[in-house]
Amino acid sequence: MSNSSKENTYEIFEDIKRNLTRGVKDRKHNFHTPVFCNTNNDGKIESRVIVLRKFEPSKMVLNFHTDFRSPKVTDLKNNNNSLFVFYDHKLKIQMRIRTTSTLNNQNDIAKEMWGKTRLLSRKCYLTEKDPSSFTSFPEDGIPEHLMSKEPDLEESEKGFKNFTVVENRINEIDWLYLEISGHRRLKIIFNNEKPEYYWIIP
Repeated sequence: MSNSSKENTYEIFEDIKRNLTRGVKDRKHNFHTPVFCNTNNDGKIESRVIVLRKFEPSKMVLNFHTDFRSPKVTDLKNNNNSLFVFYDHKLKIQMRIRTTSTLNNQNDIAKEMWGKTRLLSRKCYLTEKDPSSFTSFPEDGIPEHLMSKEPDLEESEKGFKNFTVVENRINEIDWLYLEISGHRRLKIIFNNEKPEYYWIIP
């Protein structure tokens, strides 16, 4: 994106969509692993790095996968307000994206994405203990016979019940471009079909 287009709200929005799309497809892109934040039942902020699995520009939805037994699933059931933080030092861009999260477990959406999930990735959903549960020694909870190898297709299917697609509908994008000659900050709000743009002080 050229310096001149840094003042054009439409071009900025198109550039955001291009980079989110690249973040899904390119593992080396810094948008591939954003930070996802939500509030737990005690009102405390929980943040973790996730892998961006899908971006739907037409619906403005970001997807990632998680285990249904994870505490974040319970938290999102109680409060589905969430936030993504993206940062790319090469692009000099930081984004905070406010979203509303929806859980998909053992439904058509989960089934479709499960069918596209590699066996090695399916292995993560075969843990014998729940994510975030305490253990008396360091372990990842994977069955011993699967150590250092992936499950076969039949065994991997046991993990489907735990596989969850988290869909996150974008409500607001806070875009910040960091430049020594002058920072630029734009808020994009999705109240209606068309986005609303507001320049704000960085």
